[in-house]
Amino acid sequence: MAIRRLSYRLDEEPVTGAVRLIPAQAGPQEQESEQTPESPEVAEYVRAVGHREGLSRSRLPGGGALLCATVDAGRRVDAVCVDALDELPMPALDLSTEQLVGFARENAPRVEPFLADVRRLFDERAGRQIVVAAHDPLTVAHWVALACASLPGPYASSLTFSTWTAQPRRAPQQILGIGPDADFDRFDGTTLDHLYRVHDGIGGQGSTPIPDTWAEVTARQWIEGTPPQPGADDDPFALTRPTLDVRQLAAMSGDARQEIVRAHAAAVAEQSAGSPLVDELYALCQELGTEDRAAAEPLALALARHYVSVAEDQDTLPDLAACERLPLSAEAWLRLRGEFGGRADDELRRRLRAPMGTWTEPLRLALAMGADAGRGLDEAMRRLARALLNPGRRECAEAVEVLEALGHTGLNRRVLKLLAQDLNDPKLDRLRDFVNAPQGAWLLRHIDDAPLALRLAEAAARLRRESGGPRGADLFDALTELLPGRRVHDVETLRLLWRLVWGGRQPDRVDMMRLARTCTARLIIDAGYGIRLMGLLMEPERVDAELVDLARALHALRLGPRERATAGLLVLAADFADLRVPADRAVGELGTTLRRASPVHVVLRRGVDELVARGLARVDPADLYRSGVLRDLMAAEGNVLRAYRAHLLDDGACERLVHALPHNPALIAALYNTWRPRQGRGVTAEWQRVSEELLARILAPVLPRLEDLVLGQVATELARLTERRGQQRVQEWNAWRAGLAEAQGPPRPQGPPRP
Repeated sequence: MAIRRLSYRLDEEPVTGAVRLIPAQAGPQEQESEQTPESPEVAEYVRAVGHREGLSRSRLPGGGALLCATVDAGRRVDAVCVDALDELPMPALDLSTEQLVGFARENAPRVEPFLADVRRLFDERAGRQIVVAAHDPLTVAHWVALACASLPGPYASSLTFSTWTAQPRRAPQQILGIGPDADFDRFDGTTLDHLYRVHDGIGGQGSTPIPDTWAEVTARQWIEGTPPQPGADDDPFALTRPTLDVRQLAAMSGDARQEIVRAHAAAVAEQSAGSPLVDELYALCQELGTEDRAAAEPLALALARHYVSVAEDQDTLPDLAACERLPLSAEAWLRLRGEFGGRADDELRRRLRAPMGTWTEPLRLALAMGADAGRGLDEAMRRLARALLNPGRRECAEAVEVLEALGHTGLNRRVLKLLAQDLNDPKLDRLRDFVNAPQGAWLLRHIDDAPLALRLAEAAARLRRESGGPRGADLFDALTELLPGRRVHDVETLRLLWRLVWGGRQPDRVDMMRLARTCTARLIIDAGYGIRLMGLLMEPERVDAELVDLARALHALRLGPRERATAGLLVLAADFADLRVPADRAVGELGTTLRRASPVHVVLRRGVDELVARGLARVDPADLYRSGVLRDLMAAEGNVLRAYRAHLLDDGACERLVHALPHNPALIAALYNTWRPRQGRGVTAEWQRVSEELLARILAPVLPRLEDLVLGQVATELARLTERRGQQRVQEWNAWRAGLAEAQGPPRPQGPPRP
């Protein structure tokens, strides 16, 4: 080893004060070492150590290094000159780790900025020299020791420094220690910002700190009493070890925390199966996730990818439960699903060849990795649904076990949807068997998530199973309780209910009547069951608006002549009652239709007569007379006349008419012309009785209130209505009035008005 130990004495001229190096006599220990006078360059490095006791390490121009120490109060310098390839002896500073931890804690605010500048010495080709201002070289030596202990061995050995120098501008080392009396302006802005990185411990502000994650982490480790483990030689500043706990990470800046987590995430990708580092990082990730979920997510993603990749390499399934415990957001799961969803689905499809009881974990993985549209998941769901519909086979029980073990709401709903599709009669039979089997308890537990069709089928099977349970229309009504508004609103639901309740049988008349009240006639017809409603029309219990709607709906179907005429008869009568058809047309068509529909059920005929009478009562009396319908009315059967009379003498209708007559001479004339006393052919005794009553109860009470002007207008209207017989009709009117006045006798004299 070519190590030369040299000793110099610093001699100061008394007049000029200049310092010069004088080779000193070697001591006993250096007698065996080679000693040669050094070149002027070496002397210059030695001179830079200064006059106080301190240490320095310098690089020589030839590639070697020079380690110097001043002793004897700065009067002598001992130097060790080492060739480039030789190992450089470390300085003889007896500083333990505990001492450095204590020093770091005492100077906590300054540790991170100092280490950040130390890193820049190696990261940047032109890293600026570091000037450490202190009251004594020992303090500077502590800073240098802290830097060396934070760097890998080769980097620490290459670090150059001088713990004390009087002229730092002439010193070539990377770290320079100065005192208050050094030839250096510690307050110059250019010096602080551009020339040196100054760390002032004697009252100056020093250079502005520069953020650095490695420095922040390393400083935190020293202060926390967990000295750092320097990185690899090729990358000394890489953060590859989880040496900080969550409490320490939480105390760091956001940028530093993110950089550390990213570094740990990169380290995970390089680990093999069973790496203890992965377990260590997993615990760190979980703990950090409780404090800062967003900061922990990059590490969580890396760990999840690691588990999946290792499982693929080993042809096993990843520990999905471990992945689900990681702090992963919905967006992170989407990323993982995009990366692994297709592979998870392929793995599931491959494992579907095994017995159904082994599908649980492959399914769990595929569902977690979002293989929603994969062929493997589709095939698994179809086979699960098919197995459920075969309760006599072992696969049915296995399918329920798989679904229960997974407890996945989305999967359950998709299987339930498959069960509800294409509910033909054979499938309904198998579904009924499943509901009644022990495995059907699974369906009942999840019935609220099932489609409506499946809920109806399950309820029908369950109610049918009960002893004394509802049947027929009672069962139909019980099932409609599951429907919105408890009514059937669409054809498909009606057809399903029909098959669930009656199957291929024909509902009896009572059931059909109740069904017609639950569903509209149009819906029943659209569902293809309209022909079954003809019995309700041909032999109704009553004629009401629902029966009219049924007749309208049935009239559009292909019916026999009598059935079609029956529906048409009821529709025409209803339209005339609402005055949607003119009176002359209605009366003419009603007769023809009635003959085609005969024989007409007594209830239906009575209802038609009621509707016709209502229409006649509502027709304008003048139009009734002009249309010739009046002749038919006078010859009508008793049912029509009685209904006609009842409509006009109804309390509300009669009161409204009597109230309007004194102000409407045209209406008085038309009513008298319609109801006037008649004799002769075509006038039935029934009409004579009805018309006489109407005159007496509606027109007669109005006459005393009519003024002479109104009476004259009535006479004029009567003459206009009857044209050629106008004068005769006016005479009849006057005679009728006179007869009423005579029958009533003279008016009673009125007494004086009451006060």
